[in-house]
Amino acid sequence: MTQSLNPSASDLSTPPDAPPALTLEGALDRLRNGVRIAPSTQFPDAVNARLASAAQTAARQCAKVPPAASRRVLGLLDVAVKAPTAGQRVAWHRRAADALASAFAPHAACRAGCSHCCHIPVKVSAVEARALGRAIGRAPVPLADHEPAAIAGYASPCPFLSDGRCSIYAQRPAVCRSHLNMDEDALLCQLLPSGHQVPVPYLDTRALLAVSVLIAGEDLGAADLRQWFPAPAAPTRPPRE
Repeated sequence: MTQSLNPSASDLSTPPDAPPALTLEGALDRLRNGVRIAPSTQFPDAVNARLASAAQTAARQCAKVPPAASRRVLGLLDVAVKAPTAGQRVAWHRRAADALASAFAPHAACRAGCSHCCHIPVKVSAVEARALGRAIGRAPVPLADHEPAAIAGYASPCPFLSDGRCSIYAQRPAVCRSHLNMDEDALLCQLLPSGHQVPVPYLDTRALLAVSVLIAGEDLGAADLRQWFPAPAAPTRPPRE
């Protein structure tokens, strides 16, 4: 299995012709079984042609990584769960995400300067949002004060995307660190104008996801990065006289 639950936009607004929001049952199925990489009549011909082989390509690429790499990630996740403070748990969880990415990135389609994934939902917990806020010197918006996040393709970039690159790369959330497309190139990452989500063969990060829930505990409060750290409002122009 190579596809993780990320990203999920079950409580975020989507384009009017997009598929229905993900149900709880659907989310649990994804968590247990991953996302099925299969063609659909909703996708362009080029995408369907690639989807016919994408799962096999991803499996072949992932097989190049020795099992010891996964064992190291699991060891770091064990340390994360047992760390005494929330800040330390988040730090160790990010180290696990970095270890996973460093092992698989050489075999992934992701390259510097590619920012398709910076326009999709990015959910993080309140614990990680506060840790990020401390690192960048900006307090996250309290959960109770969040505005709805309207995410519609390339019109809704991550608030930290600047000139096609991540402006907080060293402090980016764990979900961003481990988000890798294991296909041969970025074709399936390109967002469709229709709003339909293509099942990209992302690296399986379900272990990271499960531990992120554990380390958040009762303070899970997951929300999109755009809600924790909204982009500054565009300046309004004075009316013409």
